[in-house]
Amino acid sequence: MSVSAVYPAKRRGRLSIVLAATARVLFATLLFTAGGMGAGLLLGIILMLIGGMLHGGQVDMRNAYRHIAIPIAAMLGCAAFAVAIYLEVRARRT
Repeated sequence: MSVSAVYPAKRRGRLSIVLAATARVLFATLLFTAGGMGAGLLLGIILMLIGGMLHGGQVDMRNAYRHIAIPIAAMLGCAAFAVAIYLEVRARRT
């Protein structure tokens, strides 16, 4: 006799489902935002170095954060948030 036949399956409460889904959405958003920040900063530094070599002179590396890394992280974070919500809603409907 299997264990599932002896013990009836417990149903999760709505609050538990909502909290778990919220945690998954926020974690995915944070993970993709951090990854986007890292990739954007690497791309920004490389572009600033190439620009400095082409134009000569000193390069302000703060521009790598301000104009490249932060916008990329914001865009990836927003996209990850929207996709994570879509996936959670789709999983709950089935």
